[in-house]
Amino acid sequence: MSEKTRQRLDAHHGGEHFHDLMLQGFDKRFGEAFWSYWAEHIVVHHGPAPTYLDLGCGPGLMLRAWHQRWPQATLHGVELQPYMLDTARKVAQEVGATLHEADLHTMDLPLPDATLDAALCSMVVHEMREPIGMLREVRRLLKPQGRLLIMDWVRVPLPQYLAGWDDDPFALDAEPEIRAFRLDHFMEHNKLSRDDLLWLVRRCGFEVETSVDRGDGQFLWLVARPLADT
Repeated sequence: MSEKTRQRLDAHHGGEHFHDLMLQGFDKRFGEAFWSYWAEHIVVHHGPAPTYLDLGCGPGLMLRAWHQRWPQATLHGVELQPYMLDTARKVAQEVGATLHEADLHTMDLPLPDATLDAALCSMVVHEMREPIGMLREVRRLLKPQGRLLIMDWVRVPLPQYLAGWDDDPFALDAEPEIRAFRLDHFMEHNKLSRDDLLWLVRRCGFEVETSVDRGDGQFLWLVARPLADT
């Protein structure tokens, strides 16, 4: 599935320039609101030397950010795209993290059960053909007190979605490619509703502890813990 996944991501992101966008936008995406949420719902459940996993870590900037805040942490990242991996390898080496070059759809990490204190899945689920296998693997890897934080797009009406972009596909001088790009992304970013995402997480063996709407409801942040086997 890895080659199909790469092709899907290339079509969605438009190619290698997405690497630079990830670098430029990191501080905005993971600003004060994120770190406050992380502290309130994740940090309270672990000690000073946690084990963290970033799912779809891109160029690896979250690994560096975690290391700066928790120098004793054990860090893991998962990434597939070659143009992300070049930078991610350098960051992982810099901070002593382990980078797993794997497809999230078929992820089977060489880690024991109940290894992780927390896993982050930021803007990943909407890009996947199916997230069930990944979520089940994360459930296996999380400690009983571990937590999963998912941040992702959820469905909103088309007018609201299009209003969030600088270009207007209805403008008379709008290029056909711009119109296609925005409507293609509407299909990608609006694949799941808020309730769909919550339901998926629960069906994969988690209890959702908290969830919050962001960006006028276009995004959902949720924290879940693994349920014990019954």
